[in-house]
Amino acid sequence: MSVADHSAISDARPPDLVVRLTNLIMRPLLRSPAARFIRPLVLLEFPGRRTGTRRRVVDGWHPTELGGVVVTPAPWRQNFTDGCSTAVYWRGHRHTFVGTLETDPAAVASALNTLLSTGSSPRSLALRIPDGHTVVADDVMTTNRAIIQFHRA
Repeated sequence: MSVADHSAISDARPPDLVVRLTNLIMRPLLRSPAARFIRPLVLLEFPGRRTGTRRRVVDGWHPTELGGVVVTPAPWRQNFTDGCSTAVYWRGHRHTFVGTLETDPAAVASALNTLLSTGSSPRSLALRIPDGHTVVADDVMTTNRAIIQFHRA
């Protein structure tokens, strides 16, 4: 049996085509005043780590006391390895945060459990999680999740 066979959670991201089409619509919309009605999504704008080219990524946003958290399996998360100044467009406003990548499976599992216990749905994390299941490090590794913690600059 593989590690995936032992995991109770699974990936629930939408198909790539749906993500691409949604992003085409959401990128400009999240920068507008109309975004005040779009609570769960943000537009992250940050420089690419190697090229410095401006990247614009739509993702789910989970507000915290200090800023917010993004949960992602996407390769672009590597831009936040050493901290990265980021413009975050959320609910019609631009905020400046520093995002820091956390990949330690135990720390990510703890953060996911905290998000779930404070009202975030598994779907908002793009995961399928059985009722009553506590996320563990093996689940994080199986689904390739990491978190980016955003704090005020």
